[in-house]
Amino acid sequence: MPKKYNSQATIENILTVSAKLFLKKGFDKTSIQDIAEAAGISKGAIYHHFKSKDEIISAVTENQTQTTKSMLESWLSETGALTGKEQLAAILEKNLDCQDAHYLDEVMSGRMKSAEFVLSYMQTCVNQDAALISNIIQQGITDGSIVTDFPDECAEVFLLLMNVWCDPAVFRCDTRKLSLRLRFLQHLMKSIGIDVLSDTLLERTLDLLQKLYTEEVHFNE
Repeated sequence: MPKKYNSQATIENILTVSAKLFLKKGFDKTSIQDIAEAAGISKGAIYHHFKSKDEIISAVTENQTQTTKSMLESWLSETGALTGKEQLAAILEKNLDCQDAHYLDEVMSGRMKSAEFVLSYMQTCVNQDAALISNIIQQGITDGSIVTDFPDECAEVFLLLMNVWCDPAVFRCDTRKLSLRLRFLQHLMKSIGIDVLSDTLLERTLDLLQKLYTEEVHFNE
């Protein structure tokens, strides 16, 4: 009796294999044929579910987004007893500590060369991700640990500066320049009443970015 075809299992197999290949070979150097061979299926089976490699990376990214969302919800639950300021600082720390949260960073750094992708990424930061940060800031306003009249705008600017302006794959820079950008972001957030970026957090962020982008942006020591 022939084995029943499982569409969802095939999709999950394609995405799992693709993520591994993108990390190992890079997005541009991974072909549909590579994915088909690694997944043990035909190219036709891949095209039955995905029209292109771009659709595959979008699906892989969406999976990562959902994973990150689940982690954030867990972190929010764990830090619920803290003030808004303490909770925001704690979540930033947890994000740096969590390898799963940065699983696709190396792959996505290459995508940052695409103006279309960067625009989409910026829109996601403002239209989706900023809501979480804004909610925490609102909590901080309520408990008195944060003082600002612009919680939504603070969240949006913070994410745009941290995730785009301080991303060497978007705005090329050396170690000194990146360090200055992070220091400026720290100063900016403090000046608007959201003093959550400690010196230790900045140092660890700089270290992470250097590890991710050393070859990509040719950091100058």
